Amino acid sequence: MAVNLKAKRLAREWTRTEIESIVQNAMRQVLREEINSVRVDTRGYLIFPNETEYAAYLKTQLDKLPSEIKAVYIDPQGFRVRYSDYEPTPKKSRELRERKKEPTVPAQAVWEELRKLGVA
Repeated sequence: MAVNLKAKRLAREWTRTEIESIVQNAMRQVLREEINSVRVDTRGYLIFPNETEYAAYLKTQLDKLPSEIKAVYIDPQGFRVRYSDYEPTPKKSRELRERKKEPTVPAQAVWEELRKLGVA
């Protein structure tokens, strides 16, 4: 929600939603301005300003999983994010490919079955 701060209104006339929007926008702007280069936080984690730089760094650490590397990136909402270690096994990959090929059940059939059972 965009708030027009140029409109002449008293602060007490602002709604809770407008105030939250102002604070969120201010925090996002501060985070973007503050984190524009790689830095180290108090716990020793490398903090990258964007996912591209984070991914490039991970490619230099070939012998380690993402959870073993003390590094995160800041996403557009301002959250610290790291990649997952999960890599499907060959068996699981095969299973997922086969499942994608299976036909799906039409929603109408599901609703009819639920009605017969008295759930819907």
